Amino acid sequence: MAAGSEQLLDAMTEVSRHLLRLMTQCLDQLPEGDELSATQYRALASLAQRGPRNASVLAEELGVGRPAATKIVDRLARRRLISRRRHPGDRRQVILEATEHGMEIVRTVQQCRRRRLARVLSELDPAARDALERDLPALLAAFSLTGRTPGVRSHTVSV
Repeated sequence: MAAGSEQLLDAMTEVSRHLLRLMTQCLDQLPEGDELSATQYRALASLAQRGPRNASVLAEELGVGRPAATKIVDRLARRRLISRRRHPGDRRQVILEATEHGMEIVRTVQQCRRRRLARVLSELDPAARDALERDLPALLAAFSLTGRTPGVRSHTVSV
């Protein structure tokens, strides 16, 4: 790997740390009773943003095993942030879905993250902002290509 590529990897790693810090700061600001761990939030946000899915698909998205996903789901369900229901076409499947309260928490965290990120971006030189605006779509496209799981067509469940 070229030296420039190493520097880019180091910079992207540092950016990812800052983005995670932004998220945890926003999670820390949630009202008492709505506190979530980063992993719980990721699960809830996945359901709120991408729609209903079963626990196996959610576990795959989170990069955890089924037992860990089940614990996360149980905690979110106990707090009524997600609901469980049987799939109408396959009664063996349980479909997970964010509740309205769960979706409100995700919206709150997203708004907080956007405000904090906007503050950071406002500190950039206009040319640097323009370069990000021009080049970030290519990075996002690369993420979507490498994030695909072979054999999985869709993570949403139609009912």
